[in-house]
Amino acid sequence: MQYIITFILICAAITTLVILFRFFQIILLFMRKSKLPESIIVEDDKLPRVTVMVPAYNEEKVIAKTMDTILNLEYPDDKFEILIINPGSTDKTGQIIRGIAAKSKRNVIVKDATDDFVHHGKPRALNFGLKHASGEVIVIYDADSLVDKMAVKYLASYLVTHSQVGIAFGMRKAINPHSFFARLVYLESLSQQLMTEAAPPKEGKKILFCPGTNVAIRRSLLDELGGWDDNALTEDFEISMRVHSRGYRIEYVHSALSHEEVVERLKIWMVQRTRWVRGGNQAFWKNFLEIRKNLVERKLKFINLLIFLNVLEFYSPPVALASADLVFFLGVIEILFFGGVGIGFLLWLLFYILLVLMVLACIVYVGELKIKNIFGSLLFYFYFQLWLIVFFRVIMLDLFRAPNLWEKTERFAS
Repeated sequence: MQYIITFILICAAITTLVILFRFFQIILLFMRKSKLPESIIVEDDKLPRVTVMVPAYNEEKVIAKTMDTILNLEYPDDKFEILIINPGSTDKTGQIIRGIAAKSKRNVIVKDATDDFVHHGKPRALNFGLKHASGEVIVIYDADSLVDKMAVKYLASYLVTHSQVGIAFGMRKAINPHSFFARLVYLESLSQQLMTEAAPPKEGKKILFCPGTNVAIRRSLLDELGGWDDNALTEDFEISMRVHSRGYRIEYVHSALSHEEVVERLKIWMVQRTRWVRGGNQAFWKNFLEIRKNLVERKLKFINLLIFLNVLEFYSPPVALASADLVFFLGVIEILFFGGVGIGFLLWLLFYILLVLMVLACIVYVGELKIKNIFGSLLFYFYFQLWLIVFFRVIMLDLFRAPNLWEKTERFAS
């Protein structure tokens, strides 16, 4: 029993140190906020030809607003095309996008894809679209994205001025933190972006995984990789690993901004996060098997190990949370049976305070210090418990060999 308690305390101490490190990163982010370099926009004649691809499956609630912001993007018309992929929508999505395309003066292409989208989802739709895209740079937005008019220029310019960067992506903010649950989801997204993408180390010194929206990819790199993995549940995570393994960098461009929906209901959140975790597991095993193969063939590179270590970080939140929960219950036992507050409860309290401060720092950084957000930061630890349920659900799905199906996230027309 003593060994178990010691192990739990060690895990909790390590977890607390990790949170402390993240909090320190946020402090450094504040320190360099005023020193952030101006995002460069190159002259129009140096900009590459761009294809903005938007997969739109049953998106009648949101696609019109998204197309409106994309049509108003600042980019030379002769180097700009919009490709909307309609993979067999059963609602009015096709009718809406064709109506907008017919009235637009810009180059809007609508392509219908019917090749088993239900099982393969977004990556198959993207691969289909890639066959019809003429751009040197492929920019991807989800159908619920409201895009800042300069975002694509910032992303394309970054690729022009950084030859070793294969993917550039920008900031994603929430359109709809209306309900309290949606606000917690937004705080999660915000803190994740600032801690893992915007925070130090500086560009070129860390391994990033790109998101699935507000992202620009070199067409030549996509051709080299053979496009996206049709079977990936998290196509952004999976392709990021292959990009790094080819020696290219992925970088965050703070000025390239888009807004998107966050889920507003718990049931939809569970479906979305389950797909994310199963997709993360896919990526982990794919990377693990690649490392094993390279070891056998004596082709292992240092970058392969760095990628693997960063993939492992995907599992750090549930491990940290489980450790904190165990320490909390250990602290309760100390109070109830030994009549005092011991090291267990103090470690949990330190973990909780650091987590709250970390979220508060992120809120202050983006200038959104509001009562609702402050209250949300106090409850963030308890919201995060839902991730443990998701991981347990994924374990059960994998044990019963449930098929990996792409489950579309429901929109809220915010």
